Amino acid sequence: MRGKGQVSELDCRTAESMVNRYIDHTLNVDELEEFLDHVESCPSCYDELETYFIVHEVTQQLDEQENGTVLDFKDLLTQDIRRARRYIHKKRAMKFGMGLLMVAFTGSLVAFFIFIIFQLGINL
Repeated sequence: MRGKGQVSELDCRTAESMVNRYIDHTLNVDELEEFLDHVESCPSCYDELETYFIVHEVTQQLDEQENGTVLDFKDLLTQDIRRARRYIHKKRAMKFGMGLLMVAFTGSLVAFFIFIIFQLGINL
């Protein structure tokens, strides 16, 4: 993750075009990570995200007709970003785990074939 004040490689125009997909949870893991890196380091894009997020949440509240409960929408956005970061971490860990599993499986197959070849060589 980049430090505050350091804008990521994603440009602002692209980040702004991804706001609705972020809110709809339709960004893939790589896009999501790049988007979050950018908005967390670009105050202008973060403000844009915050505005759209609040409008979306208010609309959801009106649709669901909560019983007069007032929510802290800025806190909801912070929670949503944390949840997205955990999702990225989980997906990356699963991908790494699957890679390790594939390496172990491939190694086992190689060892098995070497064993079979060795056994056939001895029995000839």
